[in-house]
Amino acid sequence: MSGWWLVGLILLSMAWLFFVYGLLLHYLLLRRSLKAKEGEYVPSSLGFIPGVVGSAAVLFTIAALAKYGIEVPWPWLWILLPLAIDPYCLPIVVLLLIRKLGGPR
Repeated sequence: MSGWWLVGLILLSMAWLFFVYGLLLHYLLLRRSLKAKEGEYVPSSLGFIPGVVGSAAVLFTIAALAKYGIEVPWPWLWILLPLAIDPYCLPIVVLLLIRKLGGPR
């Protein structure tokens, strides 16, 4: 293993850990904001960054697996999945659109 492969492995591991940490943090913040009373302070989130980092980590992981001959079925599903499971990425956008279009309040 060359030095560049080791650096790539470290960066990929850091991306996965940041995604998992950000996902955990977002679910804890969402839970806290749902339990918050009117006017109570709720800390802000990391935005969409953990979901995007998770998607990039999946992309590079799939590329690394393909180098060893491992084919992942439905790669775009796995790449978009971190954006869908992070509550502050796609789900919050969908909820905001529903509210804006006059859905349940």
